[in-house]
Amino acid sequence: MSSVSQRTATASIWTIGGKFLARVLDFVSLLVLARLLSPADFGLVAIATSVLVIVEAILDLPLTQALVRQRSPSDRMFATAFTLSVLRGVAISLLMVIVAWPMALIYNDPRLVSLVAVLSLAPAMRSLISPRMVLFMQHFDFRREFALDIIAKGSTLLFGVGVTLVTGSYWGLAIGAVAGPFAAAITSYVFAPMRPTLTLSEWKHFQDMIGWNTLAQILNSINWQLDRLLLPRFTSLSTFGAFSVADNLAGIPHQTFVGPLMRPLMAAFSNVDDHRKLVTAYLKATNAITLVAAPVLLVLALLADPVVRIIVGEKWAFAIPILQWLCLVSLIGLPTTIMPALAMIMDNTRYVALRMFIEFAIRVPVTILGIAYFGLAGALAARIVGVLVAYAASLVITRHLIGATFGAQLNAFFRPLAASLPMIGFLLCVQPVLSAMPLGLNLIIGLIFCGGAAATIFWVSALLLWQIVGRPDGLETVVVQKISPRRSGALTS
Repeated sequence: MSSVSQRTATASIWTIGGKFLARVLDFVSLLVLARLLSPADFGLVAIATSVLVIVEAILDLPLTQALVRQRSPSDRMFATAFTLSVLRGVAISLLMVIVAWPMALIYNDPRLVSLVAVLSLAPAMRSLISPRMVLFMQHFDFRREFALDIIAKGSTLLFGVGVTLVTGSYWGLAIGAVAGPFAAAITSYVFAPMRPTLTLSEWKHFQDMIGWNTLAQILNSINWQLDRLLLPRFTSLSTFGAFSVADNLAGIPHQTFVGPLMRPLMAAFSNVDDHRKLVTAYLKATNAITLVAAPVLLVLALLADPVVRIIVGEKWAFAIPILQWLCLVSLIGLPTTIMPALAMIMDNTRYVALRMFIEFAIRVPVTILGIAYFGLAGALAARIVGVLVAYAASLVITRHLIGATFGAQLNAFFRPLAASLPMIGFLLCVQPVLSAMPLGLNLIIGLIFCGGAAATIFWVSALLLWQIVGRPDGLETVVVQKISPRRSGALTS
């Protein structure tokens, strides 16, 4: 295994470990808050955060991607990145304050005015994070990012639960959402000190990526947030709250495994100069992300009943089928997450915008019509249509960018899915047993045992299939080398 592969694997362990522990803190927060607040409270906050996500995405600046492409970023480049980030944060906060009152009128809920105003502080805090953190990323050192994630999520948990216990209201969700970025911003300067300086002298290093990236982010934010904006108008706050919680649960594998892998993968892609090696690296990345995230999504989907009842309680039972469908959407969308990172590193961000536009052209009308006529079911169907279109577009664009054949791309995705078939059979057998069990300690122990058994079955099947197909270089190789370093040479030779 090459030095870059080893460093990428080590970096991935740190990033995934950090996100996993961060998700554990999120889980604890959700476990507490779901019992203290009602689905309508979650629905109200979800309306505000949905608009915030869209505004943040529209004004997103790929500052980290631009810096990581530079072998030795100068102090003036870091100052320019800091200035652009601050301008972005201030613009988002002001825009959210401006739209707060119209939002309250549209959704007929005056509480949104003050809620949106408080939540607008979160992007301002995120904009202050030290851009010099990218230096650790360039050297495949993600230990400080690991600590940053834990500190941010710990602050969100502490303040969110604390305020909820004191007030008994949705304000705990809002205060927690601001406390996390505030703690992360302060900590980043302990890890990566710099003197904040306002300048745009190195704008030329950022302008090319920002143009196409802004268009791509506008399209992507509309694609993925349109249903969250429309559903409260066609369903109740409780139904939308259930959709929001299910969406958050279905997003855990992406936030824990897929998202964190993007940063070390971008660093790895930027260190690969040979075209053939880039194709190999891309296919290995697709295979690795599917191997890591697919079993988690399948366990969430097939054991959605006990998962929902344990995490958020019996009153959220109507979120179970929603979670199952959203996990299916996330599963199909796994390969689409890598193409944008590849295009950015190759300085072809326009292809990211192209893919987002193709998805936008299909998904938006399907979402509007689906929700208008079928409500929640229409929103779920539109997500499936959208992710299928995005996957097809990603296949074509990736072939154009690096020449990876459709067969090679599909094989990198479907081989791990083939390995999941025995696990799916096992989960289908235990699902009725767990669903019939009452909420309590026995159900929790049963879910943990069945989840662990399912993971074991998956990895045994994956390694057997890896042996059958000729032991191709991939995540399985890394796993075998970590488990049995003395025998790995014989196994992979």
